[in-house]
Amino acid sequence: MAIRRRTIITGLASLLGAGLLAGCSVVGPIPFGSSIPSPAAESAKTPGVSALTPGTLLGEKVGISAGSAIIAEPDPAQRGKQLQAIADTGARWFGMDIDWSAIQGGGPNSYGWDATDQVVKDARARGLKIMGMIGYTPPWARPASCPADTNKCLPASPETYAAFAQAAARRYGSASVIPELRGSIEFWQVWNEPNHYPFVQTVDAGGYTRMLKRAYVSIKAVDNTATVIAGGTSPAPNDPSGRDMSPVQFLRRIYASGGKGFFDAFAHHPYSFPCNPLVHAEWNAFTQTQYLHNVMVQNGDGAKKIWGTEAGAPTGADVGTCTPNNTGMSVTEATQAQYVSDYFQGWFGEYGSFTGPLIWFQIRDNGTNPMYWDDHFGLLHRDYTPKPAYRMFTHLVRG
Repeated sequence: MAIRRRTIITGLASLLGAGLLAGCSVVGPIPFGSSIPSPAAESAKTPGVSALTPGTLLGEKVGISAGSAIIAEPDPAQRGKQLQAIADTGARWFGMDIDWSAIQGGGPNSYGWDATDQVVKDARARGLKIMGMIGYTPPWARPASCPADTNKCLPASPETYAAFAQAAARRYGSASVIPELRGSIEFWQVWNEPNHYPFVQTVDAGGYTRMLKRAYVSIKAVDNTATVIAGGTSPAPNDPSGRDMSPVQFLRRIYASGGKGFFDAFAHHPYSFPCNPLVHAEWNAFTQTQYLHNVMVQNGDGAKKIWGTEAGAPTGADVGTCTPNNTGMSVTEATQAQYVSDYFQGWFGEYGSFTGPLIWFQIRDNGTNPMYWDDHFGLLHRDYTPKPAYRMFTHLVRG
């Protein structure tokens, strides 16, 4: 299976004149505004030592993803090594794909759970709580408009997705008839980045809401203790072509389409690199979390949490800076470590009254080419040697 997670989204990238990058692709630019920080202001946001107090019960609040490749990992030792590296940090959450296209690729009555079962069992054996993202449509359930070379289209019918979501909740939820899987997954995210074209081709907030509503009812029917999470939004800007919609507008459209009451939490991906997440600016994906909460308050959902189901920053040779003329996307390894601290400090500090868990993407680099920043989100290098960010993460969680 191909690496799923290719999403690096920062509003700054488009401000820098290269377009907002996500999914290894460029989406429409955001006009320059007066809120872009100067280099001095940016550096002032990244002190050498964070004020965050280590060991403040962060383990129950933070997690790490291993990326989609772990599902197809043929070597049990390699799979276990990644999961153990996550557990060793003290993080208690693990984000993983529940890939509909892989599990039910053979048709509506065909299920291939084995690879997913193994990752679930291995994660639970290490005490990790799983957030499962249900996504990606198999060929038989795709609309005719879906390109032949992708599974990243919303299904032709929300009923087919809801049926699969129910099957997954029945298999891994609190009422599972399989003892070794029972209670393994009780937190479900409905799709990945439904506001962003690499994962839906054309954004359809109404269609997504119909799918969300049916999935919510179907999951709760077999596990009424489950938590259903909407969104998982990319911090993409509005695109007149319809390929992208801002997270705030997308959430408003969910409410306008009758989505209220059909999710227990909302998820966002607050990527900010190469800028620091603590820089307050309208284009900063981290700042967007506050705007999303404001929309939820306006719709009577202020008590519901916003989960950060992906956050991170890539390292590599293509180092960028938070300036208008920058084109680089990577950060230094020292900066990545600082961002771990700053993400925690902002997410659980300033935004702590309305945020849920924060899941770092990801545990290990996908490759070794230093110029290919998209392969360097890991807290570990490809050879498993730790980056400073891994040590920072562990220090803050374990104290």
